[in-house]
Amino acid sequence: MRFLISSSGAAALAALLLGPVGPVRAQDDTPAMSRRGSDLKVATIPVEGMVCLSCAASIKRAVRKVDGVTDAEIDFVGRTLRVTYAAGRPLLLGRVRTAIAGLGYTPGTPVVAP
Repeated sequence: MRFLISSSGAAALAALLLGPVGPVRAQDDTPAMSRRGSDLKVATIPVEGMVCLSCAASIKRAVRKVDGVTDAEIDFVGRTLRVTYAAGRPLLLGRVRTAIAGLGYTPGTPVVAP
């Protein structure tokens, strides 16, 4: 038996599994950073090979386990990962990329927000 899911159903499922789906807007960053303090940084990492919601959930789970990561959010539509982490941890993004690659996906070069 096959089940078909509409695009609105897929969006609802994505929101349930991953939180907000779609591009993260710049205005979302400012309040979060001020609430959490200036000792945190945010990096966006493109992820190749992420083709389904299960892929995205696996990546999010693995990255949240990396020591020093305080949050990880997936933009499934944009195929990117947004990582919030403790500043002063220069090797952390390398470990995040290793965690992504260990799942079989290809992480791109991180872009760190100023």
